[in-house]
Amino acid sequence: METVESAGSRLFGGAASDKLFYGFSINSSSGRMFGERDVSRRLSDGGIFICLRGESEFFLDLKNYRLKAGDMCVTFPFSILQTVSTSNDFEGFGMGVSVELFHDIQIPSLTDYYLHIKNNPCISLSSAEQEMLTELCRQMVKKYERVDHPFRMEIVNSLFKTLYYEIAAIYKRGKPVIQGAVLRKEMLFRKFLFLAAQSYRQHREVDYYARELCVTARYLSSVVKEKSGMSATKWISGMVIRQAKILLKDSHLSVQQVADALNFANPSFFGQYFKKYTGITPKKFRDGKV
Repeated sequence: METVESAGSRLFGGAASDKLFYGFSINSSSGRMFGERDVSRRLSDGGIFICLRGESEFFLDLKNYRLKAGDMCVTFPFSILQTVSTSNDFEGFGMGVSVELFHDIQIPSLTDYYLHIKNNPCISLSSAEQEMLTELCRQMVKKYERVDHPFRMEIVNSLFKTLYYEIAAIYKRGKPVIQGAVLRKEMLFRKFLFLAAQSYRQHREVDYYARELCVTARYLSSVVKEKSGMSATKWISGMVIRQAKILLKDSHLSVQQVADALNFANPSFFGQYFKKYTGITPKKFRDGKV
């Protein structure tokens, strides 16, 4: 399948795109649908994803779904995704949409449809619906990339409104993919990942998450270890270090600013924490001295 732009990582858990639109194709050889297994990711953008082959199981805001060929998932900015599994033959097409675009579009009953779709994000498509939505998404990306066109954004806004109405109509008359049942310990583990993805910048202690989840720190730690093979502390530190590496490598922020962004008291504490889990200082990591 032709790739309009290989940008799936930006929609599903990576750095935000500097574009309002970006189309992408993805398959099992280029990466998991929603990123690394069990890593909770807060989405910077919204978008749609249509599964063309294979299947993927994931949690979206603590609800469990299994997407198979012919299914579509609509995500909204600031949702949290956690991948459970992705088949080897997985393949799909998607389009990312920056939250900025919605500022210029006024649609009647937007809130009602937003709530319905957010509560039922995955739906099965007919072959005609799949073809129509995929082509419309590709056209939007192509029109948006015509930077020399004087009415580029007017055309894009019109196409986006068309896409919205088409998706709303499909959800209104279609049958949503039913979320799967989740056992108690599995749900506690997922709630921990969900909460950690929201709060790791402010809270790095297991006790905090145990209190929020109304269990003891010992019980939470045992469940997380049982379900994932990793300790709760390692999950939290992994999120902190992953974000620290992104900020150190992909921005012009100083080490002081990175420490502030991750809520460390000062750069010294940040440096000690970073070295404890990586073996090198933030500066050496930024300079590539691994």
